[in-house]
Amino acid sequence: MTTMDTMETGVSRRSFLKSAAGVSVAFAGSSLGFASLGMAQETVLRAYGVTTAQMDDPSLITKATGVKLEFTPTDADIGVFMRDALANNVGETHDIMIFDGGTQDILGPQGFYAEIDEDNPALDLWERTPDFWKKSDISVYDGKTYGVPILGNCDAFAYFPDAIGANPNGLDEIPYTVLYEDDRTRGRVALDRVFSQSLACMANFLRVNGRMQIEDPANLTPEQAKAVVDYAVERKKAGMFRTLHNSFEEQVQLIQPVYAYAVEGGKKWGHGAYIPKQALDRGNGEAIYRVLNYFLGGEFRACQARDRSYAGPNMDLGVEYAEKSGWTPEQIEELRATDKKIERKMSTPNAFWAKPTAPNADVMEQEWQRFLSA
Repeated sequence: MTTMDTMETGVSRRSFLKSAAGVSVAFAGSSLGFASLGMAQETVLRAYGVTTAQMDDPSLITKATGVKLEFTPTDADIGVFMRDALANNVGETHDIMIFDGGTQDILGPQGFYAEIDEDNPALDLWERTPDFWKKSDISVYDGKTYGVPILGNCDAFAYFPDAIGANPNGLDEIPYTVLYEDDRTRGRVALDRVFSQSLACMANFLRVNGRMQIEDPANLTPEQAKAVVDYAVERKKAGMFRTLHNSFEEQVQLIQPVYAYAVEGGKKWGHGAYIPKQALDRGNGEAIYRVLNYFLGGEFRACQARDRSYAGPNMDLGVEYAEKSGWTPEQIEELRATDKKIERKMSTPNAFWAKPTAPNADVMEQEWQRFLSA
């Protein structure tokens, strides 16, 4: 059993400048709609971002938009991303940046991200994009839009149905007590090592069940962080947890589970595409907005749902694309099922938005180290 941490590893002021190896590969990203624009000469742009935003078929964006997107991938480490944005000035060499929603809270006001021109003619899918996405913590800070939302999910935990007597169809709502307080799973629970996942979800469990007064489980006050970690240490000493894992890939190796619809709700996250201000100064705006519009369109939505099980804005366009492109009925139904699954998780009343740049991240991380050392 494990908590899910697909997207983020949290942030501290110290981690902004920590070192990490970067890997650069050429990758073509995504596109506007179904058909090629038939441009005589393709435009080359460069993107820097998380690998989950990449498409399995790198030629699709070029066929649809005339833009070849050379993709420099990074992992989900917010410290590495912020270092590259702030210290390494990645905007001098890249035209689009893709990461967890929340980075705009810092990089927007400080002038690293340009505001999104919602009336740009190339961004013609913006108006029909639901406010749930385009006015969310993925896109907006202080009333200004800095990002185009491209995909998202709501993470909680995964479980073996047999271990807790749940229906194997995965449709039951499962309480977080199976992670923290259930004798049937004592000593068999794996937690994510990262505080922004495990500490936040534990705080939400305690909040929803009325055990602590917590306003925002993703941004705990010093007193709240201490109280939640006291609980975590108590459960650890009680033998509840067996191991800690470091990444999504590692947890998949640990188990083959069912992902939970959690009673208490999960951690909502989403990736946004952001424009470094320098990219507009280089005259790349029109091509950039064609790519951003593609991220809102049917081809990108259908392929990401099929290949990665992620949803996002305008899933109806993904279904329409699949139907027009001759996908099998089973594939089309799976797109609809993915949309319904993530909508159900996102709409859970107590689900909360992740905050990879939470103002109180330092104290949360410091307290979490006490749990790791216990």
